Amino acid sequence: MLTRIAMLAILTVAVGGVASAAAPPPLDVARIVARIPTGTAPCSENAGFGSMWVSNAGDNTVARVDPATNRVTGLAKVGKGPCGVAASDDALWIDGYGTDSVERVDPRTLQVTTRILIGPSVWDVEFGAGSVWATSEFDGTVSRIDPATRKIVAAIKVGRAPRQVRYGLDAIWVGENAGSSIYRVDPATNKARAIPTGLAQPDSVAVSATSIWVTSSANLYAVRLSPKTLKPVARVKVGGGPSNPAFGSDGSVFVPNNWDGTVSRIDQRTNKVIATYRVGPKVFPAAPGFGDVWVPSTGANRVARIHVG
Repeated sequence: MLTRIAMLAILTVAVGGVASAAAPPPLDVARIVARIPTGTAPCSENAGFGSMWVSNAGDNTVARVDPATNRVTGLAKVGKGPCGVAASDDALWIDGYGTDSVERVDPRTLQVTTRILIGPSVWDVEFGAGSVWATSEFDGTVSRIDPATRKIVAAIKVGRAPRQVRYGLDAIWVGENAGSSIYRVDPATNKARAIPTGLAQPDSVAVSATSIWVTSSANLYAVRLSPKTLKPVARVKVGGGPSNPAFGSDGSVFVPNNWDGTVSRIDQRTNKVIATYRVGPKVFPAAPGFGDVWVPSTGANRVARIHVG
């Protein structure tokens, strides 16, 4: 898991009775290095098995992208409305908003091997703690799936309208499109705990060893929580409709802004936006992969690769 950039110590040197301080070094330069057509209405992406995998909600496919060439090298045909993508040890797991299911895809053959019915409005999928996790916005649950048996082993209540699900800090974290709390699920007990954020409709979350960032697609802000106290420690104005942030390899936070078609980059040393990248219409989830950050533009039918460093 990526960590934040540490603060540079202030060096005090007596020169003619005047103390001087060293400024923190600048972050590595980040820039868009590729815009990759992947299919119609790319919705989400994830790294795994030496490739980036991009779901295309408009043509019901999952594209395999070679990070060495930035080209699509294969397509898996899946059910209607695929979006979330997760990778376990031996398979891809795709949520189908139009099929109410999670589909298991063999990354070698690019074939769907199992369809697991979750229920109406399955929103996102994640792999962590040895299980597959899928949120249902309709009934307010996150389903825990055993990847070996491919069966649901628990349905955990996590609010009224759960959306993004992420694994980190030995827990499952779920964004909520209602209220002002996210949810932390303990995989050992399947118990959920509400974590107040001070942010209305905190539907997306990114987790690292030293920080938790929460965004809401209903407003203009990203909120930072302390992983020790689980309390807000910073509130940063980004762009319109921020959603699904991700950490860059240098520890900075990349926040897609759906309304603006941009990505805001936050320096965690200052909790300030230091750069804005114009990606394209209707950007959605950011995801790390191969040292870079990847962001789809649903309206442009392509994925932007932002190189960090």
